Amino acid sequence: MTLNKNLKQLVMDIRKTAGVSLVAVLSVLSMSVPMIMGTPVSAATPPATPGSATAKTDEAASTPQSTGTVQSYASDKPLQVGTVLQLEGSGDKATVSPSKFDKASQMYGVAVDPRSLPVTVSNSGLKNETFVAASGTYNALVSTQNGPIKTGDYVTISAVDGVAMMAQPEQKLVFGRAAANFDGKNNVVSTVTLKDSNGKELNKVAIGSIPVVIDIRKNPNEKSTKTNLPQFLQRLGEAIAEKPVGPLRIYLSIAITGICIIAAIVILYSGIRSSIISIGRNPLSKKSIFRALLEIILTSLIVLIVGLFAVYLLLKL
Repeated sequence: MTLNKNLKQLVMDIRKTAGVSLVAVLSVLSMSVPMIMGTPVSAATPPATPGSATAKTDEAASTPQSTGTVQSYASDKPLQVGTVLQLEGSGDKATVSPSKFDKASQMYGVAVDPRSLPVTVSNSGLKNETFVAASGTYNALVSTQNGPIKTGDYVTISAVDGVAMMAQPEQKLVFGRAAANFDGKNNVVSTVTLKDSNGKELNKVAIGSIPVVIDIRKNPNEKSTKTNLPQFLQRLGEAIAEKPVGPLRIYLSIAITGICIIAAIVILYSGIRSSIISIGRNPLSKKSIFRALLEIILTSLIVLIVGLFAVYLLLKL
């Protein structure tokens, strides 16, 4: 009996030892296999969260499409990728349309291909949904209206709606800087013939697509056409008009004031001189001469007052 008990106890000890060893082996294998496959056991990859298409991977950043703010808007018609756009309205009712030359201040961004973005949030309720990049580097339509474009040139909206061109010093705002060259000979998408207000054909320009660093701001190369004006004259004009006044109006006001003062002085001088001569010739007509002199003085004052009032209206209106 004792022998049987000892044998049973020995068998149970062997089973327990084997079980513990098997568990240890399985634990080691479960830790080793993921490490061999290159995946840390504790590093769980979080699921992708839907959101704005502003996040970029390193791979995407190396392409012409680089980091920038992208948002979807409604538009009246389908828009070509690369079209320079302007924003109209605000809030949920905001829409985009091709930017126009006479509304350069409304430039907002460029239409982008959602398939080139790592993350997009689509809104099926938007009419002709258009994804718009307001910053970053994206392909934009450009033309040769102001000549070939070189890398680093500032670009702005051209006479062709939705198409940019090289910015000249006369343009006040720029859309961004070219990140590639466009000479109008290679990578041409289409050509457009420009016309004047009378419909007369001017010249033909080539249109292409190049990456542009979007940075809408005042043209750094703008030449100021503002006339230098003494500070005290500027302050005087603004004090009278109670608003900013252009140099042209101030100079016209000075000219009108000077002419009125000179006219009043001439009238007054000639009247006094004539009165003195008349009194010397006919002392008995002194009263009538003084009456005439008073009328001359009043006339000169009226001329001066009318001139100053005209200056006031010129500055105020």
